[in-house]
Amino acid sequence: MRRAPWLRLLTAILGVAVLAGVAAALLPNDPYQRYATLDHTIQNRVRWIYERVHFDPTPVDIAVIGPSRSGAGISSPRLEADLAAAGHAWHTVNFSLPENGRDLNWVILNELLTTKHPRLIVVGVLEKPSRYGHPAYKYVAPAVAVADPAYVGNLNWLANLIYLPYRQARLALARLMPAAFDLPARFDPAHYAGSNDETTTTFIAGDGTRVERDVSPGAAALAAGKVRYERGVRPPKLGRRLADVEFGDERTYLRRMAAVARAHGVRVAFLFLPYYIGPTELQERALYATIGPVFDAAFVRTHAEWYSDVAHLNHAGAVVVTDWLAPQLVPLMEAPR
Repeated sequence: MRRAPWLRLLTAILGVAVLAGVAAALLPNDPYQRYATLDHTIQNRVRWIYERVHFDPTPVDIAVIGPSRSGAGISSPRLEADLAAAGHAWHTVNFSLPENGRDLNWVILNELLTTKHPRLIVVGVLEKPSRYGHPAYKYVAPAVAVADPAYVGNLNWLANLIYLPYRQARLALARLMPAAFDLPARFDPAHYAGSNDETTTTFIAGDGTRVERDVSPGAAALAAGKVRYERGVRPPKLGRRLADVEFGDERTYLRRMAAVARAHGVRVAFLFLPYYIGPTELQERALYATIGPVFDAAFVRTHAEWYSDVAHLNHAGAVVVTDWLAPQLVPLMEAPR
């Protein structure tokens, strides 16, 4: 009985948050400005992704989508050149972004399919997916998507929903006063980075710092980094029966990605890039195999000279992986839709 008032209060707070989120979804906003809100963060490439999709007429035939490992591990310009050298004039992009969270990958794929007609999506996967959605999701996703919890156990949903009214109000005002919010009024071709940018040589951090990926720190430093990295890895806790809850972000949004790709006649494949001397087992391999083939680049894991840090390849490693991957994509591209 004593807990009933607190339960009512919690229910009321949740109800207000839901209603505010629904009302916020009705506020008008400019999607281009929404994607530009992360310009000064580590996710600054999302603006270029929107520009490539909506303002560049160049087709997209193959798109790589995933976390920073696939961003560092696949050189899209080299992939396109490799395919061209083999007689295939296919246009490629790498839409991978820093940090994990499959919900944002789903948003990017949906955005891509609004204007382009790719034939193949290559999804970067890790040995163990994240339990959480992407931290940039609440900034970029359409309001109706943010308001949708998607699955039981979504640990990001309430925080995202609470943020949504502020985001929508800010974007609504930015349509009238873009300079006041440090957002662009419109697309400027003079500042466009081009159709196929390179993600494997230089990484631009959120503070504008340029991080070069052209060298290896050496085996000793990578081994020490591996120890630190693995301290933060938490194995599954709830068992396979509750995997859709514990790893709902990966499982729910990958199924959504597969469904929307299938509806557009797009094939899906997966690319696994391990961390330095990391495990070769993929926790969700069985799920991936029900959707498309898995290209396993586990052969790189013992080559310290190919890593820029414990989790990411340097440019030399990316060249090796890109050259290895390119011919394997050809049969998928040539197969009937």
